[in-house]
Amino acid sequence: RGRRAFLHTCAAGLLAATLPGRAFGRAAPVRIGVDAEFMDPNSTADDAVLFGARAAVDDLNARGGVLGGRPLQLVTSDNRSVPARGVANLERLGAERDVVGVLCGKLSPVVIEQLPTLHALRLPLLAPWAAADAIIDNGQRPNYASRMGLSDTLAIDALLGEIERRKLRRIGLLAPQTAWGRSCQYAAERYIASRARQRLEIVGIEWHRWGTHDSIPDSYRTLLELGADALLLIANEPEGAALVKGLAGMPAQDLRPIFSHWGISGGCFPELCGAARQHVELELVQSFSFTYARGEDGARLAQRAMRHFGAETPLAVPSQTGIGPAYDLVRLLAVAIERAGGTHRPAIHEALEHLPTREGVVRSHAPAFTPTRHEALGAGDVLLCRFDAAGQLRPR
Repeated sequence: RGRRAFLHTCAAGLLAATLPGRAFGRAAPVRIGVDAEFMDPNSTADDAVLFGARAAVDDLNARGGVLGGRPLQLVTSDNRSVPARGVANLERLGAERDVVGVLCGKLSPVVIEQLPTLHALRLPLLAPWAAADAIIDNGQRPNYASRMGLSDTLAIDALLGEIERRKLRRIGLLAPQTAWGRSCQYAAERYIASRARQRLEIVGIEWHRWGTHDSIPDSYRTLLELGADALLLIANEPEGAALVKGLAGMPAQDLRPIFSHWGISGGCFPELCGAARQHVELELVQSFSFTYARGEDGARLAQRAMRHFGAETPLAVPSQTGIGPAYDLVRLLAVAIERAGGTHRPAIHEALEHLPTREGVVRSHAPAFTPTRHEALGAGDVLLCRFDAAGQLRPR
């Protein structure tokens, strides 16, 4: 496919639009890593994050780069969804000259395993997607991880809040047996404990192995037998699609509304579900939609994304929730590089914690991060969305 050809071009680590030698003469590039699950045949989150980062780099280089005329350059690495490979990738990135930070992909289990190496290298991590609370709440001082995406707590609080508003009470939790799944379990339990009077309860938890699909419809039936009147789904697109297709043949009285974390939006979920998607009531969380992209930069980014992905409308762009945050994160990193006056990583980390107010395509960052807050988004930034008949994600 076209997007895979694009990623193969990037896999060598250098993007042609950022190479020095044309507009920048002999100026040494300042490098930004992007480590994600490239070449996963179902993922679209990887391409979304890379596209957002590349768009920001192109815009910044068109204005002269950073540090008085040095171009920004993206360096990509493919973790293939394997934590050990992600750690090895970080070690290689950290050893390269003038790599000042790295953006991660969608997979929290990979990023959590990377955290010790990240801090040993004093390499700023900028997370546009991976949501596990422990990525930011990692106990490290100084903390080199920052996020402009949903944390699991933000996502689960929004989903359980919607379940409350719908006057549903008995929740079945379907989650992967990973650090991400456990993070979501703990977030759900905290929310319920804080609202004891509402009588929300988790009637059962069904765990699935990452990458396995066959048992998921059976897990749903187990939760149904336990009396669940709502399903809280933590899954990526293959597992989510297996659930939806398994429900399509069930009688209407056995169907329950599904409230999903955003993992299913990180890949070809509508295509994997096919017509079965129309038979299931499903809502999911997002942190960015082109519906709410801000300013002229947001409008231009939407048009560029439509051209790149061959989409007829902005809402048809896949995994758009990764594009805006990646774009804003790279632009904020460029501000930090300028304020640090060079490529010394601890100085850039310090600058990221003391950024001025900046307008972004996701929101106005006032500021994005502080020494005690490395989450750029809050409860007011969570969007509840549904897939329409064409497979486009529409905010409610």
